[in-house]
Amino acid sequence: MQELKKRFWTILAPILAALGIACTALNPATAPAPLAELPASLSFPDDVAIDVSETNVVGGGATLKFVADDGGFKPQVLPVGGEYFDGIVFGFTTNEFVNTQVELFLNSLSQLQIPFNPITRFFDSGSFFPDQRLKIDFSAFDYDGDGDDDGTGCTCPTGCDSVCPSEAPFEDLQPVCYRIWRDTALNGEFVPFIAGCFDQLNIPDDPDTPEDEGNPGAGSFRLSISIFINPSDPPVGLSNLGVNYNHRNPARPLDQFTEYFTLFQSIFFTPDSNVAYVRTEQTALDDTDPSEDRLLKTIRYSNNQVNSDGTPVEPPSTLQYVARYRTDFNFWSGTLQNFTLFPSLALVPPPPIENFFAVCAELSTAVEVDQSTCLDIDIDVTNVPFLELLLPDDSRVNLPADFPPTPTF
Repeated sequence: MQELKKRFWTILAPILAALGIACTALNPATAPAPLAELPASLSFPDDVAIDVSETNVVGGGATLKFVADDGGFKPQVLPVGGEYFDGIVFGFTTNEFVNTQVELFLNSLSQLQIPFNPITRFFDSGSFFPDQRLKIDFSAFDYDGDGDDDGTGCTCPTGCDSVCPSEAPFEDLQPVCYRIWRDTALNGEFVPFIAGCFDQLNIPDDPDTPEDEGNPGAGSFRLSISIFINPSDPPVGLSNLGVNYNHRNPARPLDQFTEYFTLFQSIFFTPDSNVAYVRTEQTALDDTDPSEDRLLKTIRYSNNQVNSDGTPVEPPSTLQYVARYRTDFNFWSGTLQNFTLFPSLALVPPPPIENFFAVCAELSTAVEVDQSTCLDIDIDVTNVPFLELLLPDDSRVNLPADFPPTPTF
């Protein structure tokens, strides 16, 4: 219900603004700014995915469905036919894979309900989870490495000096930041796990209503897991993940993006690091009356295999992919530039197909059509930039420096 109210205000605000301008001479008073309703408690989203599983072409056209196979959920374009089938499916597979990885970590966190009142600065999960214990510090800290502390210092997005309200003006909301330590052995030995900030809080779905009001909000987080063969020995590798997401734009409620940054390192491989960057975007095509049936979706993926000590990899082992389609048309545009030397070690291994650039294809058949078709409906990817190739020391795939090795409480 909160999200529906937000969308209502998004539509109503421009009308009120226009009326206010027209009536200024008669009535100098202005309408109060819309308020943001706060959830009953702070919670983590259970996913930050953008759905790319289906189009809405009138009369059937292209349908993207997820079908289960032995490897999990594999998206397919139905019916299968053309030479660009693997290239099309690759983008949907990549999006589904990173979403699944993120959900694995958010699944347990999303079960927590952390109070706003009384003002909460520290939270201990205690015995809530059977297989781990978490300690969460909401104190302000330097999350982004710019030298200034981030966050209100508690769970309340309006500050920590008074009772947290049930609603507040949008402009009064501030980020809520956190650091989480985890003890998976249940022996009291905690290690840094996740750091992040909620720029806009997660709104859970109300199970008592038929509508889906759930919205993960906006924010970012970074997590790190060390990989051991023997717990008493140094780690043999690490797996890091970073996520930035914004699913709540008051001015454009259907516009969303989620981007994922991953780092996998192992002493057993040369090059020893695989760094990947995936970004999925959804943009409403209509400004005045946006519809979920008319959306532009873009998937981009870059993969870089490098050595953490800076030793060059020759030739460079890289992959860059861009794909774009509209939910109201049966066409897709994409580019694949795959020069990966060790494809099995990539975040999502690329298909064994030839590289292509700005191909325009029919979604329902995966058969190439004239590029003018994609140009006419503004999905051509010729000028869509590749995502940058990340390095292992990028801050987006590492925990912030302001993260003590042991809990602060």
